[in-house]
Amino acid sequence: MTTTFYIPTRIISGAGSFDQLGREAALLGSKALLVTGKRSMRASGLLDKAQRNLKKSGVETVVFDRVEPNPRSLTVDEGARLTREEQINIVVALGGGSAIDAAKGIVIAAAGGKSIWNYVTSREHVDRNKAPALIAVPTVAASGSESNPGAVITNWETHEKCMVSRECSWPAVSIVDPELTLSLPLKPTLQGGVDIFCHLIEPYVTAAHPAPLTDGILETCLKIVVDYLPAVAENLSDMEGRTQLSWASTIACSDFTSLGGGDGAMTLHGIEHPLSGYYDIAHGDGLAALLPAWMQYTYPARKERFEKMGQNVFGQTDGIGAVKEWLARTGMNIGLAQLGIKENTIDEMAECAVRTAPWLKKHPLPLNASTTAEIYRKSF
Repeated sequence: MTTTFYIPTRIISGAGSFDQLGREAALLGSKALLVTGKRSMRASGLLDKAQRNLKKSGVETVVFDRVEPNPRSLTVDEGARLTREEQINIVVALGGGSAIDAAKGIVIAAAGGKSIWNYVTSREHVDRNKAPALIAVPTVAASGSESNPGAVITNWETHEKCMVSRECSWPAVSIVDPELTLSLPLKPTLQGGVDIFCHLIEPYVTAAHPAPLTDGILETCLKIVVDYLPAVAENLSDMEGRTQLSWASTIACSDFTSLGGGDGAMTLHGIEHPLSGYYDIAHGDGLAALLPAWMQYTYPARKERFEKMGQNVFGQTDGIGAVKEWLARTGMNIGLAQLGIKENTIDEMAECAVRTAPWLKKHPLPLNASTTAEIYRKSF
């Protein structure tokens, strides 16, 4: 088996590293589109700080603050149109995974000249030489989108939430400053922690050919999330905890998690996406609700993996029980009913999951429409 390790992104991390934004942007271009959410970055003062920082370095800015929690294809297309009209040569994503995913989509669509959904549903080439450079500045420890080229975009008309990736959607630079996460309220902090945890546990337990190095990286990051998320939940100003969660987030969705030969797949993510696509719920909430049933379904084929994870991460062989206990301890033991999911949409969402997440075929047990629907039903 051949493993390719590739991260062309320069990652600058540490408290205060946000101050380097202007300098880094000036090395890449002269006019930036600042992509962010509709309210939080402006309310926190981070948007104004970013604009001042960029202006100080001679970089002109255009603000695009229209990104939804599950970024929609029409919003991305609007940002791409603005990028072309304003002759933008840098796109700066400021926010959580949604802002970074939207920025990646904007870069792809701006370079290709067509709707982002065209690139979601096809393998059409995009000339990276026509693409603006991308800088990612995560303000949430969650998605890890700063260390990979992938973006998840939602087509609200069809309720499909799908992956898209091109070479030009790699961030040129990512600035991971844990100080930016200090203002994050409790709920999104917990949702982000669950997202990181799932990025790690999914490839760990689904791997058909686990490797010692890969296992070590995944187990270490899992333990960081397990130990530090409850501590941060008790003290949102815990800088050490915020720093460790930021590191775990960046590593969890990067090629580091397959370094050594791991071949697992994020199949839980694949069946969660329709929940967000249909009901616009927070991604972390959907993962937390589905995780126990997904583990129970997977257990017969990966008993030894759950036991090893339980022992090395939690200090007990009952890995599933330990994860459930951890979810309860962090207040994330929730069900689909609490999230407003309706049982009469289960079959339709299950078919959507199979259609939009082809990597479900990599699960150790069949994840078809029927078995996916059963996981949904057991998650209420």
